[in-house]
Amino acid sequence: MRIIAIVLMSLSLVGCACLKKKEPAKLQVVNVLDRDLFDDCHIKGSVNVPFEQLESFAKGLDKDTPIVLYCSNYKCTASGLGARMLKDVAFKDVWAYEAGLAEWYQLGLPVNGPCKEAYLKMENKPIDSFDTSVKIISTDELQKKMELVR
Repeated sequence: MRIIAIVLMSLSLVGCACLKKKEPAKLQVVNVLDRDLFDDCHIKGSVNVPFEQLESFAKGLDKDTPIVLYCSNYKCTASGLGARMLKDVAFKDVWAYEAGLAEWYQLGLPVNGPCKEAYLKMENKPIDSFDTSVKIISTDELQKKMELVR
């Protein structure tokens, strides 16, 4: 009797483990610039996935993974194009950080690298975007999201 009770208890514990909620995927902050630009300067905690490799990188992620893509500044279109591409392949939470590394750097937010590229110090003003299918994230919103996953 005692052995049966232990076996049943073990089975119920295994069953309980299976019923646990899946832990939500962590935020991925992705720099879509080439490796040299990433090595020069990038948002602390971000990963480098050059734009040309974004599609294959995304295949290894859960489609529920929240992703923020960024490139150099408002003039760079890679973050918006990448966000649209990920949205088109059914990623649910994708944003483009259009202000890019230039704004992040100019505001004195945490970066890694020597940060010597000239674009980091140039004027960086928003431009009109005609693609309303891509969610745009502000610097403040990105900061808050990154603080939540620390």
